[in-house]
Amino acid sequence: MSASAAETRQALAEMMRARRGEKGRPVGIMIGISLAVAGLLALVAYLILWLSGFFATDPRLVEVRAMQQEQVKKFAATGGPTNVLEAVELVTSMATINQKVNELPENMRGQAQQDGGKLFMTAMQKRMDNYFDLPAEQRQAELDKQIDQGEFMRKAWETGQSAMKAVGLGGTGGQAAGGGPPAGGPPAGGPPGQSGGARTEEERNKWRKDMIDKTSPEQRSRWTEYIRAMQERREQRGLPPGGPPR
Repeated sequence: MSASAAETRQALAEMMRARRGEKGRPVGIMIGISLAVAGLLALVAYLILWLSGFFATDPRLVEVRAMQQEQVKKFAATGGPTNVLEAVELVTSMATINQKVNELPENMRGQAQQDGGKLFMTAMQKRMDNYFDLPAEQRQAELDKQIDQGEFMRKAWETGQSAMKAVGLGGTGGQAAGGGPPAGGPPAGGPPGQSGGARTEEERNKWRKDMIDKTSPEQRSRWTEYIRAMQERREQRGLPPGGPPR
């Protein structure tokens, strides 16, 4: 009787071990399959990103970025044009960059415009810092210099537009940095150009305001004071309002 009971217990134990083995095998297989599927999906995602240019920068975009950076570098070195001829050179460069941006595929154009916007804001920030870094008695002279630079740019732009119209062309290929240089604002421009023509003054002001709104409260306070001083000085000189948006 005891032998029979022992055999029964042994048989039950073997059955339990068999069941555990049967349960274990599917779980292991499922884990393996899941890992394989995850790896395959990761590979597919990588290939999609690679084919779309995520891991490599298109040479056309590289060229535009290099031109944008060169323009800012030149601007930073001189503080802006010192005469109309230099302003014409800068306006021409802006128009060329804008044309290059408009020729980019749509999926790259936005990135190029965003890059240009950041460089534009850097230039604006530099001009504002130049003003505040000076003693109070020297700030008006700095404003006059910046206003003169803006006027050079405005005249250069108007000359370029007139020349293009004289030969039967509609303009400089869309406005180089979003619609012409702001009078008294950064000679490097305005918002990036957009495909299909120039931006309106309202669009340019909205773009600049949106960029400034992304700054800190302290930076916005400095912008407000700088723009107020700029507009006040322009009025004293009998010039129309211009420069960054209020």
